[in-house]
Amino acid sequence: MPEMFGGSNHLLRLRYIIPAAAAFLGLHFLCTRATQPPFATFICLFLVAAPVLALAACFRCSFFCAKNMRIHWILVCAGLALWSLGMSLALWEQFFQHVSKDEYALASDFAYFLYGVPVLLAISLPGVENRLKLFLWVDGLQVVIAACLTYVLLFSVLPFTHQPVTPLPITNVARTYNIENLLLAVAATIRLLSCSPNTEERRFYRVLSTFLWTYAGCAGLFNYLTVQQITWPGAELLVDVPFLLLAILTLPLFENNDQVETSTPKNALATFIENGSPIFFSLAMLVLGAIILRKHFYIGMATLVSALVLYGARVITLQIRYTKSQDALQKARDRLEELSLEDSLTKIANRRCFDQVLEMEWNRATRLQKPLSLLLIDVDYFKNLNDRYGHRTGDECLVQIAEALKSTLPRNSDKLARYGGEEFAVILPDTPKQGAEAVAIRMQEAVRTLNIQNETPIGHFASISVGIATYEFPQAGSTATLMEASDRALYLAKQRGRNRIEYVPMHISPKTSFAT
Repeated sequence: MPEMFGGSNHLLRLRYIIPAAAAFLGLHFLCTRATQPPFATFICLFLVAAPVLALAACFRCSFFCAKNMRIHWILVCAGLALWSLGMSLALWEQFFQHVSKDEYALASDFAYFLYGVPVLLAISLPGVENRLKLFLWVDGLQVVIAACLTYVLLFSVLPFTHQPVTPLPITNVARTYNIENLLLAVAATIRLLSCSPNTEERRFYRVLSTFLWTYAGCAGLFNYLTVQQITWPGAELLVDVPFLLLAILTLPLFENNDQVETSTPKNALATFIENGSPIFFSLAMLVLGAIILRKHFYIGMATLVSALVLYGARVITLQIRYTKSQDALQKARDRLEELSLEDSLTKIANRRCFDQVLEMEWNRATRLQKPLSLLLIDVDYFKNLNDRYGHRTGDECLVQIAEALKSTLPRNSDKLARYGGEEFAVILPDTPKQGAEAVAIRMQEAVRTLNIQNETPIGHFASISVGIATYEFPQAGSTATLMEASDRALYLAKQRGRNRIEYVPMHISPKTSFAT
């Protein structure tokens, strides 16, 4: 109960609110027991005042609530405005037109029944992330159709057709009211189950479902008394109770605007209910269409088709949006995967990507009995270049060398990667020793033509040393042995003076340690 009324501070305020509501009901009861004509006017004021107070309270909530909940409160206000209009019309019919409401539906019944349309729309609204502009048009069209169906249901004729009306008997009107009120209460309660705790959305549906259940009970009892023509003292007070309760429940909702909402992830059932909530309105249209179908076949069939088409349009739109989201997510995943496999400086494959591709190409080579060559490349005296010209210049040189090396690769299946620091590696699928040596020679020429200044004992410009190893069937081994062989070849190239290409067969075991 403290959660419903906003905490202990608001429970204290109930000491004043509840007596005021009780005084309202007491004065209303006294007016109903008086027989003098002036008191009839006071009865009318009380009957209209209760829904107007609830309307004012909900209108206040629409100003102080979160932006995503504003449309919900406005729709509830619209429903209460229609109900107040219905009460005003009922009083006009009774006191000025002297029309009896004991037999058939009247114009006021249309407003009463129509109050449930915006309320149901508030219950049917999906989460903010699923509200699209198209759905505003779909919902607006559904509201118009629902209003027309309500008129047809009550008066057996389409509005604005100037045909003679056949009002629904009062017993059927009361039954229709009760079904509407019960369905609204059930729908609001189901939607309450989808709300995260400690959120404005949950507070809204908790207040709304409490009001709708109270209204369904009071209205059901009032309709029973009316249909059975039972005179019960204070029956009009049943009209006041749900609206006064709604006004009381909304008063403490936004007193503490500095409260921070805490939202927990929704479970599968809650997510299902929230995303499936738009079906409530479509089901209501289907039910109305099925009821009308017996007397007005074409109108009923048109309603059923319209409900299915409109809901289908919503589903198709969401499916298209979901597909686009999935495509965007897949592209983001692919891009993230690329970034995770790409060297941030040179924009070529990184060590992780190199390891994956080498393992894949090794399995392919052994399965298809094809050769596989591996080149390890080292930029000669790169530390000297870094120390003399700075790390920024060194990074720019690595970028240029990477582009030059990549330009020499003859096939898309060849993979160039930054192995670490100033070292690069090249995987050449289906390439024997001779082909690998030819690629290495082109790479040396490409780096030489860059003319990157680097004064060293071997020359004035940057150069590379290359170590080559090749797997050829039916050799035994693994990616590790292929790496060891190419690494030995690279160190051999560096030992023999750098700026050269060396080859070491995979089957040679390391018996000598090469000096660098």
